[in-house]
Amino acid sequence: MDKATIVIERQSDGKMRVTSGSWDGEKVILRDQVLEVRNVDGRPHIARKPRGYDEWNPYVPLWPGVRA
Repeated sequence: MDKATIVIERQSDGKMRVTSGSWDGEKVILRDQVLEVRNVDGRPHIARKPRGYDEWNPYVPLWPGVRA
């Protein structure tokens, strides 16, 4: 697979429905999951992962020592 096209549809319950020509059927991404796209040995790899630390939007406390 050198190219992947994905279609992401937002559902009213906060989930996302993801379809692609790269796999059969559809995948449902839950609220506590993220869609991960990686370059693995020069080929696209798409996976569902548990939501974790977001390196692009890190938590920054408004007041040091106070966590919301």
